[in-house]
Amino acid sequence: MTSTVPPMVSGGYPVVGHLFEMLRDRESLFKRGYAEHGDVFTMKLGPQQVAVITGADYNQEMYTQTDKALNMQDGYSFLKESIGEVLFTASKEAYYNQRPALMQVFRRERMVDYIQAMNIEVQRWLDSLGQMGEVDITQAMLHLTQAVAGRAFIGPDYEEELGPEFWEHYGAISASLDPVLPPNLPLPKFRRRDQAKKKINEKLNSLIQKRREHPEQYDDLITTLLTTPLKDGSILPDDTIVTMFMGLIFAGHETTAGQAAWLIALLLQHPDYLDLVKTEIHEHVTYGQPIDAGVLHDLTHIYYAIDETTRMRPSADTQIRTVEAPIMIGEYEIPVGWRMMVSSATSHFKTDVFENPYEFDPLRYSPERGEGKNPFAIVGFGGGIHKCTGMNFAKNEMAVITSLFFQQFQAELLSDDIQVVSGNGANHPSEVRVRYQRKPLSKLTDANTIREGVEGGCPHMQQHAATEAATEQE
Repeated sequence: MTSTVPPMVSGGYPVVGHLFEMLRDRESLFKRGYAEHGDVFTMKLGPQQVAVITGADYNQEMYTQTDKALNMQDGYSFLKESIGEVLFTASKEAYYNQRPALMQVFRRERMVDYIQAMNIEVQRWLDSLGQMGEVDITQAMLHLTQAVAGRAFIGPDYEEELGPEFWEHYGAISASLDPVLPPNLPLPKFRRRDQAKKKINEKLNSLIQKRREHPEQYDDLITTLLTTPLKDGSILPDDTIVTMFMGLIFAGHETTAGQAAWLIALLLQHPDYLDLVKTEIHEHVTYGQPIDAGVLHDLTHIYYAIDETTRMRPSADTQIRTVEAPIMIGEYEIPVGWRMMVSSATSHFKTDVFENPYEFDPLRYSPERGEGKNPFAIVGFGGGIHKCTGMNFAKNEMAVITSLFFQQFQAELLSDDIQVVSGNGANHPSEVRVRYQRKPLSKLTDANTIREGVEGGCPHMQQHAATEAATEQE
């Protein structure tokens, strides 16, 4: 039997094909293609033919054929102009050569320091909220994950070292991402991108020089990259360290910000499951004590909710590959030069894998039910050799945020129509407006612990004890 290419999804226009719908509402496009043709179909993005696949078996084929029949870098050429040739934008040879440095950044021993940074920055954010008020969680999570990334990767002096304009420059780079337009067009957003890259390069190169001059004073991401041998035995040059830092920031904070905001929103939308989470927090998280790896290990229901958020509202809802050698997907042959995409909009909602897939149901991951055990059923963090190296960092950060927020605050969701905002970077929710009120210290711990914390100089407990005392006097 002669193999054929996958069938074409309906719709599309002459010349541009499905390009505009892809940019405007790719979820509906993917779902229509799946409804018409099943697990494999074709769409046309301008002159480019793209095979969209669904399901764990075909997802696995794409991930395991990456760097073999499939090329990862070409599909992300627009990112290369923004952050440089590093991580998933680098050539296959460069990626494998750089991988030892990347693994060193996220090794288990460093996670202890990262979790400590998460505790500090999350508590700083919570302390800034005051006794009561309203907050847009979507924007709050963006700023919070920036702070966590700064402290975790640069150190406790990150605010002074990076300066107040660093994240503005980074925002200009993020805003320039465009998978459609040639990245060197003389457009304002591309000019702002190039100016921002220059400023960031200057800042990070100055930090590198400080660490070269005084290596004994630092133990951060930059010093790690300065001293970790690559696969070929060489050390990363300074310009590649700058590029890798920018890549880690891109991969780390924007995606986590969107997921964390969705996590809080979904928990507030499902109070019965939130009650399980609150009970778990009460049993395992001690007020005034940092959350460590042992505590995180006990937060089963929170991690179920994180996995369910990744399934329902992934920040990275699709990934792209370029076909370099013909590859069979089911009965179809995908020709050289085509692109391939995985689709969370369809893979994450297969009824033969997930019961009632459009319901937020974190208990589906419990041992009793065991849904989604196949690691390729959910594609939010990618798969195979290129699976997100910072996945555990992101999950731990979301767990710390969730634990401390719901431990210390009562919260009510005010937004009633939260939408997925799909840009050229990571997906995130529209405004998530939350009304909050701080719980009294007496509800969080006993009187002796409060007294010891205040007398021991704990600024967090001193601040809230003083505020409560002033409120009582009024």
